[in-house]
Amino acid sequence: MPVQALRTSVAAAALIGLPFAAQAAGMPQFDLTRFPTQIFWLVVCFAVLYFLMAKAVLPKIGKTIESREHKIQADLDAAQKANDAARAAGVEQDKALAEARGQASGLIREASEAAAAQTSAKLHEVSDRLGAEIAAAEKRIGEQRTQTLAGLGTMSTEIATAVLGKLVGSADPAQVARAVDEAAKAGKP
Repeated sequence: MPVQALRTSVAAAALIGLPFAAQAAGMPQFDLTRFPTQIFWLVVCFAVLYFLMAKAVLPKIGKTIESREHKIQADLDAAQKANDAARAAGVEQDKALAEARGQASGLIREASEAAAAQTSAKLHEVSDRLGAEIAAAEKRIGEQRTQTLAGLGTMSTEIATAVLGKLVGSADPAQVARAVDEAAKAGKP
């Protein structure tokens, strides 16, 4: 540095109250002679950066934010429509389920009534058949009883005749038959 410039720097530094060491150490921002150019370049840089931000960067960011908002709103609208459609489908499904349950209970009731009627008819048929079989069996039993009783009367007469013949010697079969018949009639209630 030439001496004249150094003196000017020291004088300027002394005017603003800065020590000479700050100027000598190389801090040009404190040099008062450079303030107007620094302020000019500060304004120019600020204006250029402001212009770039305002015209290039911020519109892109704004468009991105706006498109995201539109996308989010469109997705929310689509979700609401899908939710409404799902609720409507749920209501329709509940209606269809209620109708199906009603039809099923009606079919079950009809099937139960038909089964009850069929069972009742079968029971009557079986009852009639069993009644006929019981009547036929009673008739056979009655006939066999009659035959058995008739056979018993004959057998009793023969046995009584044989016993009397052994005990007394001889017995009249007609008298023995009458006595057996009278005893059988007396034994009946």
